[in-house]
Amino acid sequence: MHRYEHSLQHHYSRYVHPHDPNDSDSTLKSSDDSGSDTSHDEIESRPHRQHHRHRKASPRGIVVSAEFRKHSEDTIREILARLEKRQHEMSSQRMYTLAYNNNAQDERVLHNRGVFPLYHSNYSNVPKMDIPVLISGGGPTGLYAAILLSKLNVPFRLVERNMEVSKLSKALVVHARTLELFEQTGGLIAPFLEAGVPHSDFNIYFGDKLASVLPVLKNKDSFYNYGLFLEQTRTVSLLTEQLESLGGVIERGWELMDTKVVELPSGGGQSWVETTLRRAKIGTNIRTAESKVLGHVEQEAEQDGKAYEVQVVRSEYLIAADGGKSVVRHRLNIAFPGRTLDNNIILFDGHVDSSIPLDNLTVLNGDNSRSIATFPLEEGRIRIMLDNGVLSPEGHAAQKSEDLTMEVVQELVNQIVGPNIRMKLLDCYWLTYYRVNERLAERYSHKNRIFLAGDAAHVHSPAGGQGMNMGLQDAHNLAWKIALVLHKNAPRSILDSYEIERPPVADQIIKLSASIHEVSMAQDMFRRVIRRVALTVLPYILPLMSTGPPMSMLNIRYHENNINKRHAHQPAPADGFDIGVRARDGDLALVSTTATSATTFRLHELLTGPGIFHLLVFTSDMLTKSTSCTSIKGVATTTNTDASALFSDIHKCLQRWTAKWPMTRGTTRANRAMFQVHVVSAVPVLANTSCVEEDKVYHDLTGCVHRKYGVAGKSSSGGIVVLRPDTYIGYRVQGASKEAWADVDGYFRSILM
Repeated sequence: MHRYEHSLQHHYSRYVHPHDPNDSDSTLKSSDDSGSDTSHDEIESRPHRQHHRHRKASPRGIVVSAEFRKHSEDTIREILARLEKRQHEMSSQRMYTLAYNNNAQDERVLHNRGVFPLYHSNYSNVPKMDIPVLISGGGPTGLYAAILLSKLNVPFRLVERNMEVSKLSKALVVHARTLELFEQTGGLIAPFLEAGVPHSDFNIYFGDKLASVLPVLKNKDSFYNYGLFLEQTRTVSLLTEQLESLGGVIERGWELMDTKVVELPSGGGQSWVETTLRRAKIGTNIRTAESKVLGHVEQEAEQDGKAYEVQVVRSEYLIAADGGKSVVRHRLNIAFPGRTLDNNIILFDGHVDSSIPLDNLTVLNGDNSRSIATFPLEEGRIRIMLDNGVLSPEGHAAQKSEDLTMEVVQELVNQIVGPNIRMKLLDCYWLTYYRVNERLAERYSHKNRIFLAGDAAHVHSPAGGQGMNMGLQDAHNLAWKIALVLHKNAPRSILDSYEIERPPVADQIIKLSASIHEVSMAQDMFRRVIRRVALTVLPYILPLMSTGPPMSMLNIRYHENNINKRHAHQPAPADGFDIGVRARDGDLALVSTTATSATTFRLHELLTGPGIFHLLVFTSDMLTKSTSCTSIKGVATTTNTDASALFSDIHKCLQRWTAKWPMTRGTTRANRAMFQVHVVSAVPVLANTSCVEEDKVYHDLTGCVHRKYGVAGKSSSGGIVVLRPDTYIGYRVQGASKEAWADVDGYFRSILM
C-alpha cells in the first residue's frame, strides 16, 4: 500500500472516538502563541497547531475544543460516514486528490469543532502534514501544476484569492513547445486545438502598404508549426475543466498572507512549510484601493474593517504561482531586480471597422513613428496593442485609468494609421494600459520547499507572447520532480535542478521579449531604420532556422546538471543531439506482418503521460527482415544473435527498475510504468502474430528519427537516448550492448534512489 493511501486511511480512522468527559485538559482556549486572547469573530479556526501550549491530545488521540461538546456525536458521525463512503468510492488513481478536495467542506466543520485529522509526513518526528503540496494561484500556471500533480497521484490543495475568473484576457497565444507538452500530458491537446485558431504569420504594413508577411511562429521542427491563439480566459476555462475531470477543485476566496519553512533543530533535512491563509467572511479579499494596472509589483496595504477566517496549513511543498505581485516572494524577501520601461502600452478589445483586413495577425507602422499590433479574438472582436509613447513625468502623473476612454484611444489610433486607413472602434469590451516590467526573481526556490513559478518568478514585455507559456513550462518542469520525491523514488536534491534550469531560460526570454519590444516600439530615426530593415529581411531568414523562430520556444536547452549527465568516457555529441535538448519528433511505423500494412504515426505520440522516463533504443540496421517481432517479448525469442541479446538486456533492466522504483501512475497496465522502452529500427522488421501492448518495435521509415537524434542509420552500433519525464534528453550512450545498458542503469541509480 502506498504511504499516502495508508496515511489517508489512518487520517479517517482517527475521527470516530467519543469524547472523554473526564479529560479536563481537552478544552481548547482560543489564543495566539503569546497567550493573548483572539476573538472568535476574527479567527474562526486555527487548525493544526498541536504545539500550542493550551492544547493537549486526549488519550484517545483526538484534539477537542469546548465547542466540540455543543454538537452531538450523531452530527459528527454523519459527517464521518460521508467521508468514509467517499473514500471507498474513489478509484485508486484519483483517490488522493479527491480525498482532500471532495471532503474539504466536511473536514472544515471538524476543524472548527476542534478535531484536527492530519496525515503523515516523510518523517516520524515531524508534525503531520495537511497536504503534500499547496499551490497558491489559480491562473494557468497553478492550474497546470495541479493537473500534473493529479495525474501523478500527488495530493494537493489549490487556493486562489479571487472569487471568480477574470473575464479580461492578457495572454493570447499558446506556442509550439507548450502544445507539445499539452499533448504529452494527455487529455489537453484536443480541447485546445478545438478552441484555438492557429496563426503563424504577421502581416507587416508601413502606412497602407503591405510590406511583408513575417512567419514569426512557423517552424519545421514540430507538428505544431504555428501559435495557437485563444484568449487567456479560454485557456483558464479549459485547464479548469481538465482539473475538475480529475477530481480537483479550486478553493476560491483564500488569500495567502504569510509562509515560512520550519526546520527541526536536530537538522537532518527535516522540514516543512507553514502557510497562513485567510478568507473574508463577507465579500471578497479584493482591496478597494488595489491597483488594476498590469505589471505593478508593489505589495498593497491591508484593508481594515473586515472579518476573516484564518487557517495555518502545513505542507511539504508550496508552489507559488501567485503572480507578479507575489506575496510569497515578498514574504521570503526574494529580490525581484529589473527595470520598469517608460513606454505606455494600451490594450483595447472590441469590434473594429477597418479598411485593411484584420483577420490575421497584423503590425501597422505609422508615419508618426509609432505602431499598432492587432490580433483577432472570439466573436469577431479585435485586440489592439497600442504604443502611446514614452511618458514624461507630467504625462505619467496625468495618466489615470479614468482618463483612458474609447474616444482617447480612437484619437491615438487615427494619429498612427493616418488618413489613408480607416480603423474605427465600434465598441469596447476591455480597455487598460500598463508599463512594461522586466524582472527576474533572484532565486526560484527557498530551501527546496517553496518554489516560485510563472509571473511570481519572472515578468517581461508581452512582445512575443512568452509569459504564460513560460509559467506553464515552469509547472511542467517542477511537477514531475516533486512527484518523484514524494513517492520516494528520488532524493530531494533532484529539486535543485528546478533552480538550475528555469532561471537561465527566463533570462533568455526576457532578453528576447525586450529586443522585440524595443524594435517594435522604437521612435528614434536609427531604430526605425533598423525596424524597417529587419521586417523586410526576416521573412527570408526565419525559415532557415533549424528549430524555427525563438518565439516557438523549441530551442530551450538545459545544460549539464545533477539530472542531465554526459557519458563519462564517450565524446559529447553535437549540440543539437546533446543532453538537455528537447526530444524531437518524427514519423515511425509500427511493425506489422506485411511491409505494406504498417501503421504510421509520430514519435511524440508515444511519449504521452507525465512522470515517465522514455528510453529510445536506436538499433540502426542491427535488426533485419528475418527478425520477426512486435515487442520486446517477441524479439527476445528470435534466433538473431544481436536482437536476442539486445532484448534480453532490455527485459532484465525493466524487471530490475520496476522492482526498485515502483509505479507512480494509475493502476491500468497501459499507464502504470515509470519506464517505457521504444525500439526504433532503421530497417524493416516483420512482425510475428503474438503482439503485446507494451514495448513495441518501430520502423524509422526514412531514417529521419535516427538522424534527428544523431544516430547513423546504417553500419552503426545504435544508441540509447533517455528522455526525462518532461521530454528533454537526460542521458545518452552510444551502442545498445550489455555495457551500454549498464551505463543507463548507472544513470538511473545516480538520479533516483
